[in-house]
Amino acid sequence: MEIVFVRHGQTDLNKTRKIQGALFDHDLDHEGRAYAEKAAANFDPSSFDLVFSSPMKRAVTTAKIFTKGQKEIRLDKRLMEFNFGEWDGQYLTELGKKYPDAIDPWGKAAANYVKYAPSGETFAELNERCGDFLADLHQDYPDKKILVVCHGTLIRMMFAHCFTDGDINAFETMANCALAKISVRENIFRTNYYNRVLVL
Repeated sequence: MEIVFVRHGQTDLNKTRKIQGALFDHDLDHEGRAYAEKAAANFDPSSFDLVFSSPMKRAVTTAKIFTKGQKEIRLDKRLMEFNFGEWDGQYLTELGKKYPDAIDPWGKAAANYVKYAPSGETFAELNERCGDFLADLHQDYPDKKILVVCHGTLIRMMFAHCFTDGDINAFETMANCALAKISVRENIFRTNYYNRVLVL
């Protein structure tokens, strides 16, 4: 099995550097759509057997642009972005000043951020739903090539689930419209590439 992940294109919240989790369902902004179309011009969807997408607008729009009308897009709620609870929609830099112990050295929310956002999802919960999705793919489509269009934190955890027992710190957030690929043979997972940008 081969899985290629694509992070959605830019939204207005991405541009302002606010946290954009599961509570904000913004679509691509004008620049994000234009960049996605430019990136998709260097992408061939014809070899994929199946396409899955987060049901959130920014992912669905990106999936439609990348598949160019050639593929059915299957929506799966397990691919929705991480729910940051009370932190969603806020500036991460400001949160970092207020709660420095909840920000990792790279300026991202650390696992203990839920101390200050009690309605947010935990990293363990995200790891569980990523693992559930991957297990279903492996069981149902072991010999298929699959495209998955989703979100930055989610892709980090997909790789963390496969390679670091759910430790998301080992993976950076990919650029908008960047690609990452995992191959699986006989339950052995390999990273083929991560954060591959199609437009420089």
